[in-house]
Amino acid sequence: MQKEVLALPAKGHTVILGTAGSGKTTMALWRAIFLTNLPTHPNVLVVTFNMALVKYMRAMGNLNKKNLTIENYHKFARGYLDNLGKMPKWNGVVNPDDKEYYINEALEYYRCRFPEESTFRRPVSIFIDEISFIQKFGIETLEQYLDVERIGRASVNIKRENRKYFFAIYKEYMRLREQKQQSYDWDDMALYVYKELQNDIRKRRYDHVIVDEGQDFSPMMVKSLIAATNVNGSFTFLGDVAQQIYGSRLSWRDSGININDNGIWKFDVNYRNPAIISAFAKDIANSKYWEHNTDMISPTSVIAEGPKPVLIQFKTREKEVDWIIKMIRANVNISSNVIICRNRAIVDEFFKVLKRIGIFPTIIDRNQAGFGNIKGVCLSTFHAVKGLEFENVFVPYLSEGIFPDGEILENAVSKTTVLSDELKLLYVAATRSKYGLFMSYHQSLSRLFPEKSINYDSAEGDN
Repeated sequence: MQKEVLALPAKGHTVILGTAGSGKTTMALWRAIFLTNLPTHPNVLVVTFNMALVKYMRAMGNLNKKNLTIENYHKFARGYLDNLGKMPKWNGVVNPDDKEYYINEALEYYRCRFPEESTFRRPVSIFIDEISFIQKFGIETLEQYLDVERIGRASVNIKRENRKYFFAIYKEYMRLREQKQQSYDWDDMALYVYKELQNDIRKRRYDHVIVDEGQDFSPMMVKSLIAATNVNGSFTFLGDVAQQIYGSRLSWRDSGININDNGIWKFDVNYRNPAIISAFAKDIANSKYWEHNTDMISPTSVIAEGPKPVLIQFKTREKEVDWIIKMIRANVNISSNVIICRNRAIVDEFFKVLKRIGIFPTIIDRNQAGFGNIKGVCLSTFHAVKGLEFENVFVPYLSEGIFPDGEILENAVSKTTVLSDELKLLYVAATRSKYGLFMSYHQSLSRLFPEKSINYDSAEGDN
């Protein structure tokens, strides 16, 4: 069935949905190679969400073909805008901290003008989240905003009659941004790319576009990539809704993909994880905290053997770290290992400890991939490890207050959505393992952990 997908007609739109470990990234690359080898030698673009996965894909095979480009979305977008002379050399893109500052300024302005309006007294986080929603769906007018169905956002209580106030803050944010001669932010760059492409009568650079990890792309990102595809070419979208960890309220179904061309192909066979890890991942997805989606693919595994995942309890953080370091020492020269952390501060913590004992791990980030076929140890956040695989996976600090992240939960617009998104991080981490899955915590176990699952063993550490 996978071979059929690779050789689909080189025209029209195709959607491929697959569970973790079903070979989506491999399919994306082989589809790309198939297309580059066509007699006309067409130009093919493979786009993914982060740079680490780009490097991983480039290293998977000999892909030094002149008519094949592999890059992340924002590199594509900036390159296109730069080609038009519309990407400033410096400071053209608003960073998240500055975006929050501008939105705060806009709020203060309207709070002074309309002190009686309670909407403007709501937390800035709600406005940041809503403006991101407006941008990712390409909404440009109040009329569009009033008409749009707010996909998956019922948990955020914004009455339709109050949308005009949110849109006013959005417009003021845009005015403040333009004052600083900053043309874009990371959420609306895709809209500007799309608009430019609508007016660009030049021949498209790419005949075929393939999107990997597409569940993390906003609707405007996908629309812009479709617009960047030769009208006689093909657009292929690969994704897994269970791993939506960047903006999980957005759906590929709102992105202009014509599923009538080549249909939707679904792959449920997991070639990466042993059956017991695949079963444990199902238990994570069956949690009451998980926000379910009709496009969810339930995995079946063809890898029968493997040890049960293990959850180890420790009384202190120090004991937990000591145990993980001992395990890394025992495995660093015989297998590929990764420690998956909730944030960069924890990554840095483990890096320092490992370095002190003469082990120099690779830190996976937006510029550095990790490779499951290389013996050693990598450190990664949950977000950066997407699409990668290792023989042994260690997930520390599954403690209440750390996972879910206490600060994010406290400032959340919707706690329900935050808990679901955090749970998906655990799903992503668990499904990186080709053999061993070692999870640990100190003091209180996270409410998100599927304690009732029969597909893991629990143990007490060296306390």
